[in-house]
Amino acid sequence: MKIAIIGTKGIPNTYGGFEAFAENISVRLQTQGYNVTVYQPYTENNYLEPFESVSRFGVKVFRYLPKNLQRVQYNLSSLSILQQHNPDVIICCGHSPSIFFPFFSKAFRDKLVVNMDGLEWKREKWGVVARFVLKLSERLAARYSRVMVADSMAVLRYLMSKYRKEAVFIPYGAQFGEGAENDGCTEKYNLTPMEYGLLVARIEPENRIEQAIKAFALLNKKLVVVGGVNTPYGNVLTKRYATNRNVIFAGGIYHLASLNSLRKNCRVYYHGHTAGGTNPSLLDAMAAGCTIVASDNEYNRETLADGGLYFKNNDELMAAIKAIWNFDNNERKTMAQRCDRRVKQQYTWSIVVDKYVNLINILTNEKA
Repeated sequence: MKIAIIGTKGIPNTYGGFEAFAENISVRLQTQGYNVTVYQPYTENNYLEPFESVSRFGVKVFRYLPKNLQRVQYNLSSLSILQQHNPDVIICCGHSPSIFFPFFSKAFRDKLVVNMDGLEWKREKWGVVARFVLKLSERLAARYSRVMVADSMAVLRYLMSKYRKEAVFIPYGAQFGEGAENDGCTEKYNLTPMEYGLLVARIEPENRIEQAIKAFALLNKKLVVVGGVNTPYGNVLTKRYATNRNVIFAGGIYHLASLNSLRKNCRVYYHGHTAGGTNPSLLDAMAAGCTIVASDNEYNRETLADGGLYFKNNDELMAAIKAIWNFDNNERKTMAQRCDRRVKQQYTWSIVVDKYVNLINILTNEKA
């Protein structure tokens, strides 16, 4: 059976949540006997070596186009190529390609499984026009895809209430345990184990990066910020806090052992995401045994439950950081055990893949 995965920057993951999803699910489906192809952008050569036996197909992106138009062109090209390749099921990461769904046949659209992600239009970086387009693409995905997938129950409730159409809850998985307690990553950034805070996120306003930087600076505690800073917001922050000795911009780190070294040696893990959905970086922090302070919203509470502390404003954030900093070993161990139990019950990749296999079987049996 041929499975196509589209809508990401490709595998192996060097960007974010959807790329981690595509990498993990494609490899696991391939080992179960599915013929999986991940479609990803290229600018030079459309032949890409397989990754862990998973085929990769390069979709040409025209470099002379502005970035926003590159994305539009990439989405249309991906769908057009898929129409020729004729897979059995198409897993679409995000709903931005749905602008073009109405132009394809119903037989083609019946293959589309759209992972809707969080509520993308709520992200603070988007202007009025972008928000309108994102709301439109969300609506078109709901109307023209065979099935919508929500990665959190909160998003599932929103989709079913908003569009009166069946959706399926399938969360993300967490990355467990790879990496030593200290593989040299802390030395690279001149860190003392258990004497720094950590956040891992895209450097975007809705992830409340600056709020964390200010809080740790006021408390005179060191904060390591992991995430690519080559964004407009990233450039603003790196310039604004270039002389602040309490913040280290480590850039994007995609080596799992290095990330887990930073996670396992941090005193506090900060999760400021507000835009919705189950966030992979929070799951990975939970799996690594971090002591977590998270923005207080329904998405984070659904994922983390009683495995961390929460904040709604700056005062609550600083109080939570101070409380965690003063935790004794038993308190830290209790939090880690709660996170470990929750991840293993709901958020392992084996659980996620089993749910997708079940969904794929339902869809293909219906068409048979």
